[in-house]
Amino acid sequence: MLPSFRVNLFRLCFRTLYVASTTSIAIVFPYFNQVLGVIGALMFWPLSIYFPVDMYLIQRNIPNWSAWWIALQTFTWVGLLVTLFALAGSIEGLVTAKLK
Repeated sequence: MLPSFRVNLFRLCFRTLYVASTTSIAIVFPYFNQVLGVIGALMFWPLSIYFPVDMYLIQRNIPNWSAWWIALQTFTWVGLLVTLFALAGSIEGLVTAKLK
C-alpha cells in the first residue's frame, strides 16, 4: 500500500546534526538572528538578482541599451538599493541588540 522510501543514513544524521547545532548556537549566541540578517543581506543581491540577470542577458544575447536590457539593469540596481537598505537595517539591529 505505501511506497518504499530510500533513506540515506549519513544524510539523515548530517541534517539532524546540522539542525541541532544551528539551534544550539541560536540559543547560546544571543545575537544569532541579527548576524543571520547581516549575512542574508550580503548574499541576497548577488545570488538572487545580479548573477541570474547577468546569466539571462548573456544566454539570450540581449543587445545593450535595448528596452529589455535597460529594464533588467534597472531591476538590478533597484535590487541593490533594497539590499543596501536591508544591510543597513541589519547592522543597526545588531548594534542595537549589542548595546541593550
